[in-house]
This record gives sequence, C-alpha cells and structure tokens, in this order.
Amino acid sequence: MADFYEKSFLKARRSGGEEKKKEGSRAGKILIVSLAVLASLAFLFLADCGCGEQSGHKEEMRAEVEQEEQELKGNSSQSLQTTASPSQKAIESALQAGRPVFLNFHSNQCIPCKEMEKAIEEVRPEYEGRVAFVVVDVYDPAEMVLCDRFQVRVIPTSFFIRPDGTVVDAYEGLLRAPELRNMLNRLLAGQA
Repeated sequence: MADFYEKSFLKARRSGGEEKKKEGSRAGKILIVSLAVLASLAFLFLADCGCGEQSGHKEEMRAEVEQEEQELKGNSSQSLQTTASPSQKAIESALQAGRPVFLNFHSNQCIPCKEMEKAIEEVRPEYEGRVAFVVVDVYDPAEMVLCDRFQVRVIPTSFFIRPDGTVVDAYEGLLRAPELRNMLNRLLAGQA
C-alpha cells in the first residue's frame, strides 16, 4: 500500500511540474504577444510622424507648390529681403546665379533624416558648383516660414527646383545616394 501512495505522490509531483511548465509557457506567449503589439504600435507611430522610411513621389505635392513657384519666379527678391531665413537666402542666391536647387527638409532627431544626410554628403562633391544643396531643419524657428511655404508635413521631404524657380519634383521619404544621384542628374538634364 505504501508503494501505491508513493507512486501517487510522484505522479502528482510530476503533473504539478507540468502545470508550472504550462504556466511558464502561457507567460511566454503573453510576453511575445505584448511585444508584438508594442512593436506594431511603434511602427504605426513612426510611420504616422513621417520619420518612417515611407518613400514615394508625390505628384499632388506639385499642385500644392505651384503658388510657391510663382512667388519664386515673380517677386522672390521682394519676399526674401525682409526677415529671410538663411535657407531662403541660399535658395535666392542660387536661383540668381542660375543654379538649380536641391532643397531638403529634415530634423536632427529623425533617423531616416540622418541617413539621408549621409547620402547628401556622399553626393554633394560630385555636384559642387552645379547644384545648390539647401538643408532645412524643420524645428528651427527661423525656417518656419519656408516650411509653411512648401507645406512640409513629413520628413524627410525633398524638392528639386530649376534655376527659373520651378519646382519640378518633390519626394517624401528617404532617398539613398543612388536615387539622389539619379534625380539630380534628371534635374540637371531638365527632365525632372
């Protein structure tokens, strides 16, 4: 009889250990699901704030900046003479010199923006003297007028401007060095 109780006791101990394993397994599953939910929320937040690597041409942005094109063509010297930001002055100077402008809006806190900054620094020497590179920090209070004028809502955002002041292309998101070279070559060739 003692044998029977001993076997029952051992069996109960084993099943108790299995229950703990099941509980541990359940806790692991809950942890994994929680982490997946948090990662999804982080992805949605980053995509929504514009810092994600969402990229693509924005044809509709052309319509939004048509008014800006007219201002840059017509009375840009008048509008930029009063309290112009350093970036506005750089754009005006390049356009007066007959050079196209690559205009990039970014933030020092945005990871894709930092990656794009590396791409800009990589290609800048190849286009020195042919294209003016103007990089605007969207959180600089002096640049708010320029951000509003170009209706920047997502960063990084880039504009490609001909020497006559016409915005010929706009791009939201990260441009890697090869893509940037391609778009700058099109701008220089007048195809952008």
